[in-house]
Amino acid sequence: MAGRKRRGPPPLPPPIAGIVIDGSNVIASSRARPIERLDVVVSWFRAWREDLPIQVFVDCTTARRCRPDAQAVLRARCEDVTPGRARYAVVPLEEMADEVVLRHARAHAALVVSNDRFFDHEELRKNVITVQFTLADLDLAVYDEATWFRSPGTAQRVPMDVLRERRASA
Repeated sequence: MAGRKRRGPPPLPPPIAGIVIDGSNVIASSRARPIERLDVVVSWFRAWREDLPIQVFVDCTTARRCRPDAQAVLRARCEDVTPGRARYAVVPLEEMADEVVLRHARAHAALVVSNDRFFDHEELRKNVITVQFTLADLDLAVYDEATWFRSPGTAQRVPMDVLRERRASA
């Protein structure tokens, strides 16, 4: 077959240097116990890659829908900048939370934890790696593969084990 090119192994994704959690997406699947739901996801990813910083973004509308006690916890976490803890931010009402999540992930080479596929932000998700999950009550199951959006219209599945081992060179 003269015209066929031989394909090599798929390219490796870039190393990840952080984790961005779409907190609104985590909370959205159930309005019950939003802080506990966030804690489960943060804990899982902290155990998965304890070397990576974690940033949690919650949009203003989602934060306002939480009960006052949960709002107080979110507010306190936004102010807590203790080294080694996940950083929290509430995205102001006038900003698009998806855009903030994707820009932060691109700027910091971070894995995005979200069930959102960001179809309406195809250019912004370029070279972003996302991983989906299910969270029933407080039982978290992270998908075995993430999606690397290599360029608009092109995506590649990446095993989570590969991402665990991909570390930035010092």
